[in-house]
Amino acid sequence: MNTEIFLYYLLIFGGIMIWAVLLPGRKKVPDGVLEYLNIFCGAFLLGICFVNLVPHIFATGFTTPHLHLKVGAAVLVGFGLQLLLEQLTGGVEHGHNHCECCGEGNGENISHSADKHHHHHHQGHCHEHGAHPVNGLLLGLSLHAFVEGMPLVGVEGTVHTGLLYGLLIHNIPIALVLLTMCMAGGYSAWKSMGVMALFALMTPLGSLCSVLFLPPSETLEALLMGLVVGILLHVSVSILFDHGQSRLHWGKLAIIILAFTAAYFVPGCAEIY
Repeated sequence: MNTEIFLYYLLIFGGIMIWAVLLPGRKKVPDGVLEYLNIFCGAFLLGICFVNLVPHIFATGFTTPHLHLKVGAAVLVGFGLQLLLEQLTGGVEHGHNHCECCGEGNGENISHSADKHHHHHHQGHCHEHGAHPVNGLLLGLSLHAFVEGMPLVGVEGTVHTGLLYGLLIHNIPIALVLLTMCMAGGYSAWKSMGVMALFALMTPLGSLCSVLFLPPSETLEALLMGLVVGILLHVSVSILFDHGQSRLHWGKLAIIILAFTAAYFVPGCAEIY
């Protein structure tokens, strides 16, 4: 483990924690900004999967007979795993939540949130007696982030920069919504920062556990990357085809094209460039 890898871990951690410092007590993120941010993130993740992560799997992991079938199965397992995790997170990985008491995912004032349209309706009692479903949300997001971090460092001890940039972009809307829900639940600034810090540690922790406790194997790396590709495909497709989004117009299409272009030029593993 070298210093460069720890700096990348610090970058992931800081990329989340900066929002805990900047946003509490300040204005909410405007609806339009968050919507465009989500669209960019979804398209960027989809682009990263197909121009970076999948080529990496083909280039490094197909030395074992029938491994392509196993990697394909790993992608499906990742897709299914994300479906299960969303039972805890409520789709926060998509950059919004469906909690009627908190507003539709971007810090709307609680007193006005009941007037908004939501995809999932409930009785609106999640804040009774100060209770709020942040614990389950944090558990689901932590598992999600831990698994995503596992293939971050390759067999040769180098960071997969394509996945790194994908996770950095992916974490921005998640961090915004998680912080919003902490504040809506009456959490203090310090408690909110603690929740954010715990989430921010999960991706580096997943990577570190993979490096320290799993045997160095290109086959295992390919399977883990396939698992993460399945997770990211689910998230990206859910964002881009979210039925809550208004009809696609030229501005959104331009954002998608911009995200695809950015994903294409993100540096990746040396064997595919």
